[in-house]
Parts: sequence; C-alpha cells; structure tokens
Amino acid sequence: MSGPPPATVLMLSAVATRLGGPDTGAEQREVVQVLRSARYREALTVHTAQAVRGEDILEHLLDRTPTVVHFSGHATDGGLRVLTVDGGDAPLVTAGLGDLLAAAGKGVRLVLLNACATSGVAEELAVTSGCAIGYPGRVGDGMAITFACQFYRCIGAGYAVGPAHRAAVAVTRMYGAEPGELAVLHHGPEVDPETWHLLHPAHLVPLPGTGIVPDPTAFLARRAGAKRFTAVVTGTTNSEALLRSALASTGDLEVQWIRIDDDTSTDHRT
Repeated sequence: MSGPPPATVLMLSAVATRLGGPDTGAEQREVVQVLRSARYREALTVHTAQAVRGEDILEHLLDRTPTVVHFSGHATDGGLRVLTVDGGDAPLVTAGLGDLLAAAGKGVRLVLLNACATSGVAEELAVTSGCAIGYPGRVGDGMAITFACQFYRCIGAGYAVGPAHRAAVAVTRMYGAEPGELAVLHHGPEVDPETWHLLHPAHLVPLPGTGIVPDPTAFLARRAGAKRFTAVVTGTTNSEALLRSALASTGDLEVQWIRIDDDTSTDHRT
C-alpha cells in the first residue's frame, strides 16, 4: 500500500527581464537545494516555473496540485505583477487570485509571497489558503532568499508553519533585516499556525539510530462543504493517552490516532 503523496512546493517566478528585477533564478536554485537536503526530504517535492503570466497560474495549479504556492517577483499596491505578452508586466487583482485558489487550489495550505509590499495581499489570500506570508515593505534579494531558505529548512525538519516562520524571521534579524524586510505571517480565522503542518504526519518517522521520535503531530483537515473537522494525530504509543485526552472528539472535531512504531532498529532513510 503506497503512502501519502509528498507536499508540493510550486515556485512561480514572474520577472520582466527588460524591466530588471530580483534574481529569482538564484532563489529557486537555493530553495531546491534546501528541500533536497531536508530531514524529511521524501515528504517534499518542488516544481519551478519562470516567466509566469496570469493565464499560466491555473495550468500550474491543475498540473501540480501544490501544497505551497511560492511567488517571486514584483508587487505594487495593485497586487502581484506577472508578465504580459509584450514583455512587460501588469498587476493581478488580488480578489480574483483568491477566487482562483478557492476554485482550483484545494490542496494549497500556504502562499508565500517573496516580493516587496505583499503583506496586504497575503492577508487577503490567507482567507482562502489558510496561511500566507508577505512583506510590509521593500525587501532585498539577499534577505528574501535567506528567509525562504530558512523557512523551508524548518518545514523540511517537520516544523509547523508558525514556528518555521518565527525561526526564519529570527535568522533575517540576525543578518540585520530592516523592519520592512521582516516577513509577516497571516492566517485564516479557523487556522492555528502552531499546528498548521505542510507535511503529512505519516512521513514524520523516527530518525534511525538515535532513539529520537518526533513530537506528536496534529494534521487538521475539513472535508469540502462540511463543518466537521478531523484531527489526524501521530506519535508513539506512549503519547497516545496524553494526546487522546488533549484532543478528545467533540461535536465538530473527530480525532483519528495513527501510531508510529518506536523501533529504532528499522532501516529508515538518513
């Protein structure tokens, strides 16, 4: 029986070459390297696309069914800017982009906007995607790439979105990021970033030869059109009693327990 599919990061770059802009090629290359060396790298896959136009976004959503939509490029008060047929760029209407994610991005759990002045756009898109990250002001290439790499490093280590965001922001602060360069995390009204995981819990297996088992992890989902939530919780047998008492089933929450066998002799990947 095959396991759950890996989480997919879809990296979209939209930079008009003749207008100049950020080095999105370097950003994609470095993020790919981070994800390929992550602790839970088998739980992650990444796809990249350059020179994206507005009409390309639907195609990528349908083809890749991403968990994360990562945008690199320019943004203005009018919204994210994508390429036009004449080699220039033009803004996307944020409300329309949110509608597109709602219609064709059912698996999207995070939108990461690695572009200047995108915090407002992220706040609007978080209503649809669950979580979204943007910047309140101008952000340089170096800081944007640093944040992205450190954020995905944490996600690849099994962190939820909230802790991963805080750790990545802390790294950019260490490197002297200006206030406008500190990425801001927004989330929908029914989302807790502290437990909003991008990796399926079935992928979070014990590390080989260490005797260390990852902390019990909750993965919250809701069926389309339904008000009832299901919390899928994983952990060792020693964790079950504690987790069952903390996450007791209620009228609108059903808890399903998946036991992880705490046997460090099993031949897992390194």
